[in-house]
Amino acid sequence: MLNIVEILQVTDLKNNTLRERAERGHCARSKEFVAYQDGEEVGLLSYEKWSNKVPGFVYEIFVLAPFRRQGVGGSLLSYAEDYAFRLGCNSIRLKPYALCSDFTQNELQDWYIRKGYCQIPGDPEHMTKTLHR
Repeated sequence: MLNIVEILQVTDLKNNTLRERAERGHCARSKEFVAYQDGEEVGLLSYEKWSNKVPGFVYEIFVLAPFRRQGVGGSLLSYAEDYAFRLGCNSIRLKPYALCSDFTQNELQDWYIRKGYCQIPGDPEHMTKTLHR
């Protein structure tokens, strides 16, 4: 079973790869979340909270190689969407960027499209999704 929790300190991460990714993306307005599977760290979500903007923003979703293509990334994305909605955001944005050779940029964009995201008109690098429940 997958469990996703907020990281209070990026140094709390035991996995070196996830800790390095969290340290790289961490800033004053970011929140980091780790996905655990059977007590093991398997993925990371970095979410940027902008108090002056309505859309939420996913900075990064990263899943360790042995756990890819098992739904971890989708669970982290869904968690980000729920988190943004709870914060009062009416949409969520992200910039898809393939961080590993397991996915091409086009495959990653297609994955987000299947998850309900679309290109932002006039901004081909970013994608968005309207949030409503």
